[in-house]
Amino acid sequence: MHGITKTFNIGTDNELTVLPGCDFTVLDGEFVSVVGASGSGKSTLMNIIGLLDYPTTGSYTFGGVDILRMPGDKLAEYRNHHIGFVFQNFNLIGRMSAARNVEMPMMYAGVGRKERARRAAELLDLVGMGDRISHNPNELSGGQKQRVAIARALANNPDLILADEPTGALDSVTGRLVMDIFHELNTREGKTIVLITHNPELAAETTRTVTMTDGRLDNGVMVP
Repeated sequence: MHGITKTFNIGTDNELTVLPGCDFTVLDGEFVSVVGASGSGKSTLMNIIGLLDYPTTGSYTFGGVDILRMPGDKLAEYRNHHIGFVFQNFNLIGRMSAARNVEMPMMYAGVGRKERARRAAELLDLVGMGDRISHNPNELSGGQKQRVAIARALANNPDLILADEPTGALDSVTGRLVMDIFHELNTREGKTIVLITHNPELAAETTRTVTMTDGRLDNGVMVP
């Protein structure tokens, strides 16, 4: 990302620039954290990284693809194949089992039913939820829901996992378990992870920390 800006309500009395110009590079296989106080612009940046919103100006290349030149009808398809999301509040579908929640991204990607079921079971086992495959979210604890959400994020074998405050709704013990899963995905599976957090202790666990202040990013500090 280079020179990324985001302005809301352009041309009105309520015009507000949240991102005045960001440069941000993530390499394949990195585990990067973006830290900053509430209101610093982290959520806006996350939405642009995750292809949920367009910047006002700037350039964004993802996997060699010029994102801002991509037609809108292709953007959702590209996002589904290349980015997995893990949110603070899980965003699971309550009336569906853990397996069906994990299958959803694959269904949108056109994966056949048998393969969806096979891969969902494999991914739930990977995150320690193989024995809860038929349980609905209301039958799961917060930590179990987040593990299902991580499995869902992995459904289409994405290039990037984008985690927005993934431990924010969890107690410290369960949050530790979730972070251990992220570390395993990064070191053993080679997954690229961008962690959005306000918690400097979590950020210190990643290989590079980038700080956001008033919509601007520093260059990041590599952890030796």
